Amino acid sequence: MVTLLRHRGFVLIWAAGLFSSVASWLLLTGLPIYVFGVTGSAFTTSAVFLVELLCGITLGSFAGALADRFDRFRLMSCVAVLQAAAVIPLLGQPDHHLWIISLVAGAQAVLTQTFDSARNAALPRLVEPAQLVRANSVIALNTSVGRLVGGSLGGFAITRDGTRYLAVGAAVAFVITAALIAAGRRASHHGTAEPAIPERTSSFFTDWRSGLAAMLRNRTVRVTILSVALGGVAQGLFVVLFVVFASRALHADGTLTGVLRGVQAIGGVAGGLIVGMLGARLSPRLLMSLGATTFALISLVIWNGPVLTRQPEWYIGLFILVGAPGIAYATGAFAQVQQSVPDTELGRAFGVYYAIYNASQGLGMAAAGLLGDVLSVVLVLNVQAALYLASGVVAYVGLRSVRHQRPAARQRATVDIG
Repeated sequence: MVTLLRHRGFVLIWAAGLFSSVASWLLLTGLPIYVFGVTGSAFTTSAVFLVELLCGITLGSFAGALADRFDRFRLMSCVAVLQAAAVIPLLGQPDHHLWIISLVAGAQAVLTQTFDSARNAALPRLVEPAQLVRANSVIALNTSVGRLVGGSLGGFAITRDGTRYLAVGAAVAFVITAALIAAGRRASHHGTAEPAIPERTSSFFTDWRSGLAAMLRNRTVRVTILSVALGGVAQGLFVVLFVVFASRALHADGTLTGVLRGVQAIGGVAGGLIVGMLGARLSPRLLMSLGATTFALISLVIWNGPVLTRQPEWYIGLFILVGAPGIAYATGAFAQVQQSVPDTELGRAFGVYYAIYNASQGLGMAAAGLLGDVLSVVLVLNVQAALYLASGVVAYVGLRSVRHQRPAARQRATVDIG
């Protein structure tokens, strides 16, 4: 991992992703708090999450297609600038004009998905194949660090002056993101020929459709996305039922519930560092299967633990632990797609990846809403753990016969970023 951190171009792209993640978590945390404070309605507050989810589902694959049509570094810079511009309406006080909040949330969801698809698609050009798993683990750290920093600042900012400080903080972080991407692009292309953008003779929608068809023909991508979809349903169940579990099974107050939700990021940071150090020894398939299986087993201990104890320290420790296998799984899934798809189709591959993950997460959230008050919350969460276990089995069995060969379209020298 030290080798990666010596590459100036990669470090700049990683730092850009970190600032982008902090800004995103500022908004993800602050906007729902603001909406609930204004309306006092849990239903209206959930509408913010619903808008983000629907935008990601419907427009995610189109966002990924942009990464195959334009220079990925320039696209990321432009997206970051647009994200900064998109929060300008929050400088005023939207108050009861909640359509403004919904508009900002939906725009940020699509732009974030575009940024992430372009970054993941650009990564194989930045690093050697042997460093790809390590690079993905370092990139995955951004989500956990962004949650720790951005989540905390988002809650603080929204209590100071409505959405104004929230908008300023997010805008500044997005502008820094754009500047770092621009610097990373110059460092990556220093002393080398700038990678050519494939000439497009077909329309955007034709490229989009052909990319979707290519993903369906790729067995490795199909199996990977099936595994991811199972994990998405499980995550949707968790998002809705976590608070219910903490309240009913652990008798936790709001403070403890917030602590349990936040400390997962600590495990995520540790998991990213561990995978970064061991990345060369672990295949993407093994990372996916071990990550999902370990996540399932720890989850089973958590959901059934109240039968034995409700000591907060015990659950804080378990929720820290459960953050690590999640990072391992995501790292393996990203690397699996990157190693199995030609460079010219990687953007669309990640667009489909995120769209299906969002759709499956929405399905899990809907199921949790329907079942959470009918069945025992522990029973439903045990099903959630079983879905993660199934996700790991699908990855292990379905990808067992795959031989990872660098696709012909990407058999070129990687860009020198030293």
